[in-house]
Order: sequence, then C-alpha cells, then structure tokens
Amino acid sequence: MEGVRIQGVFHLFLIFIFSIVFMWIGITYVSQNIQYSSAQRFFCSVIKELENQHLSTEVVKECRTRAQRNGYFLQIDEFGKGEHRDARVILTFSFTFPIIQKVQQYKVEGYAR
Repeated sequence: MEGVRIQGVFHLFLIFIFSIVFMWIGITYVSQNIQYSSAQRFFCSVIKELENQHLSTEVVKECRTRAQRNGYFLQIDEFGKGEHRDARVILTFSFTFPIIQKVQQYKVEGYAR
C-alpha cells in the first residue's frame, strides 16, 4: 500500500515538472513573438518614413534616435546618387530568454527606395 502512495506522489511530481516546463516554453514563445512583432512594426514604419522623406539626413538621424530609445540598433546604408538613392536598412534587436537568461540576436533587413 505504501509503494502505491509513493508512486502516485512521484507521478504527480512529474506532472508538475512537465507543466512548469511547458508553461515556460509557452511564455517564452509568446513574449518572443510579441517582441518580434513590435520590432517588425517599427521597421516598417522606418522604411515608410525614409521613403516618404526621400532618405533625408534629418529623418535618418531621427530614425536612429528612435531605434536607440526602443532598444534597437538601426543601420542604414545609403547608395546611389540624387533621386536614384536607395538604402539598405537593418534593424537588430536582442531577446533574453526568461529564467535561463540566454540572449539571442535577431535582424530584420530590407530596402528603402
């Protein structure tokens, strides 16, 4: 009879451990998805603003400042001359996994024309 109780407690403990692991995975996935979506929206707004203002120097500086305020690193590489200027835009941000504190770097790349 005693062995059955210990086995039942052991099973409950395993269920508890697996529940915590699955909950951690779910929370990590959702928070990572939220951060990536926010960075993607910011990136799209930067591209739109750069294209609307024809890659003006003031807008480039403002976009970099906003990126830094939001915890992102924004790299804008311009090429071309006059009205035929384009820019390669790279937004880099990091995500820290909860509990294990591992940092992962992500990049979003695109072009403003």
